[in-house]
This record gives sequence, C-alpha cells and structure tokens, in this order.
Amino acid sequence: MNNATMRLKKLTSAGVTVVMLSSLLAACSGGGKDGGTTSSGNDKAEVSMMLAESVFNHIQDKLIEEFESSHQNIKIKVETLPDGSLFDTLRTRIATGELPDIYQLNIGHDTTTMADKAGYIYDLSKLEASQNFSESIRKATSLKDKQAIFTNGLGVLGLNYNKAMLKDVGYNEPPQTWDQLMDAGKKLKEKGKDLLVYSSKWETGIGNVFHWTFGAHAVKNDAFKQAYLSNSVDWSLPDNRAILEEGFKRFKDLNEFVRTGSFTNEYAIAQQSFANGDAAMLLGGTWEAKTLHELNTDLDFGFINLPYETDEKNAYVFVPEDGFAINAKSQHVEEAKVFLNWLFSKEIYGKLNEAAGSLSAMPGVGKPDEAYSDVPNWLQTDRVISFANTGPIPGATWIALGNAAQEYTFKGDLDKAIDKFISEYNKTKAK
Repeated sequence: MNNATMRLKKLTSAGVTVVMLSSLLAACSGGGKDGGTTSSGNDKAEVSMMLAESVFNHIQDKLIEEFESSHQNIKIKVETLPDGSLFDTLRTRIATGELPDIYQLNIGHDTTTMADKAGYIYDLSKLEASQNFSESIRKATSLKDKQAIFTNGLGVLGLNYNKAMLKDVGYNEPPQTWDQLMDAGKKLKEKGKDLLVYSSKWETGIGNVFHWTFGAHAVKNDAFKQAYLSNSVDWSLPDNRAILEEGFKRFKDLNEFVRTGSFTNEYAIAQQSFANGDAAMLLGGTWEAKTLHELNTDLDFGFINLPYETDEKNAYVFVPEDGFAINAKSQHVEEAKVFLNWLFSKEIYGKLNEAAGSLSAMPGVGKPDEAYSDVPNWLQTDRVISFANTGPIPGATWIALGNAAQEYTFKGDLDKAIDKFISEYNKTKAK
C-alpha cells in the first residue's frame, strides 16, 4: 500500500549457507559486495521488475540508479502500475506466462498460490538477505517450504485519524466503541465533513469492516476461527449467517459517513482527501505515514484499531506487507538475486523503510512513526487475525463480498445480498 493496499498467518529456513551463496555469486560475477556484476564482458543483463506506483514512495528511480552505478553489467527495467490494478495484472501475467524477473507480491494473496502452482516462486531463503529478517518473519512470508517474498514491512490495518477534526466534535481521544464512532460521524456530517474515506478500490478496502467482523468472531469462537482460516465456513448455519448479517449491517451503518467515491478512487486520492481535512479518518495501515506527512506537513494524526468491539474483545488485523518475489523461470535469476540481496541489505532496506514510514520488518532497522508507536504492542496479544482477503478468502470472493455489501447498502435487500455472497464463497470454498 499502500494502499494499502490498504489485508496474520503463514515455514521455512535458509537452506543454503552464506559461504555457498558467496561462492555462487562470485562464480557469476567479478566479485565485490553482494556479488557485483553478473554478466561477462560489456553486455548488460536486463532485469525486469513490476511494482505498484506507491510501494517505494516514489524513490525507486533513485535506488535503481544507485544500484546500477555499482553493478555496471546489470540494468533494472521497471514497470510501474496503479496501486489498484496490481493483482489483476498479476493474475493475467501468471495465466499468460509473462511474469517479469522480479515482481511485487503479497504472501497471503491468492495470486501467490497461483504463481506457486505455475512454478514462478523462487525460494528466497537461499539468498543472504533472508538472514536479515527474523525467523518469525521468514515463516510468515513462506509458502510451503519456500520463502516466497522479502516483505517491505509489517502491515496492520486500521484508521489514521485527524486529531484536530475529532477534537472539534468533542473527541479529545479517538472513539473507543462503535457507538462513539457513529456519534462522531453524525457530528462531523453536521459540519459538512466526512468521518471516513476508504482505501479506495484496493481489495483490502472494498470489504473494509468485514476484516473486523470475521476477526472479532474468530477471537471469541474457535470453531468459526478454524473454519474461517481454512476457507471452509458453512454459511447456511444460523450462527454463521448471523455473523454475515451483522457485518452487512455494520457496513451499511458506516457508509452513511463515508466519503463519496471511496469505492472507485485510486488510493492516492483517498490519502489526499484525508490530508486535506475532507475526512477525519482514513482506512489504511502502517505503511503510509511518510506519504501523509508529505501531503500535509502540518497534519497531526494518530492511528487506531477500528473500534468494532470494545478493546479487550477486538481483533487486530495483520499481514506482512507486500514484498518482492523472483520469477523461478526467469533467465536472469542470478542477476535478480544480486539485486534483491542489495535491495534488502540492512543499509538499503533502511532507506526503503524511511521513505515509506512503515513498520520495519527487520530487527534493529528503522524506527516507527510516532503515529504507529503502540502498534507493535498490538501484535503481542492473542487477538491477531489475518487480512481476510489475503488467505482465508480468495481475492475475487472478497471483492464479491464488498460488492454484495454495497448492493445491500444502496438497495436494501439484506437476504438477497447475503445469498449472493454465499453463492460466490461456495465456488472457492475448501472441500
């Protein structure tokens, strides 16, 4: 995300020693730090890379220039996509066999499973930079026996909030309950302001409140949690259908105070609306502080969990942020390894983390923005649950949930909307 994207699961270990890796890189290069160059003579190896436009907070050109200046025989060719179209493009490229050498990926997203089934996931535990992540992060970014991505950071979903706007309607502290959240929405609406702007058309944002609906019930009901995390919920059971009813109603309640266009705008527009003071809250995550500070240097904001339940019952919604994978079928695997070893060295990752302003995924590297200072404590609880659309529910089914909830919100037929989602869910339900 970002945006965002605006979406706590997922074991592997580094299976190749540093000595072996160093020998391999030296054999492919003239030596030097992280392998130096990898092509012989004066020919340049061109490594293609695909990423969403906001993932590096727009410093990718500067980083690539720095890399190429010390790796004369490797050229990095970047394809940048709008944030909201990344996963659709990935699905298409996987289906057509046209994936670049390095590509942005989210460990829990269904595109990762698609890429793995098609043989496009290279095991990054073989890279020296894998050791810069803790064992828990290596496990969380692994698929079966392979470390699939190097993650950009620790992603926690929540609400960035404008302190001054909330104070103006009587909230010196952010709302602590759902009723308080609705009350703040009503008071802001009376002043011609919106309570919330969504993370736009990202899959994470489309179904928004359901992350916490499912999470809150998973926290208090182990049977539902197991079925939810394994994508095998029987929604025909009255208790489970009641969970959907609750989520649909909460979705509708919240949307009375959501800024128009939240479902269709690019994430950057949502961030700008929040920075401009058009909405008091932004549904997003711990990856966007730097962007918000740049959009409005005077903005004083904090970050809270959505108060779906009271704090002691509420779920925290977490997943490693998007990261980067290597195409295992690439003709430039060795060069791609050199680049990712460099990009995720502690020195360069520190620059990435500073640019993004997100929570660092590397121990000892980076410092969280003040707005996110309490978030690491959230992850120490037993109420951590994964992004619903990056694992438990396939992305397309999650989008169907968001669309059905919107249909109920604007047309009012609850049973019809719920049945529409259940029909879509059952198509991808684990047997």
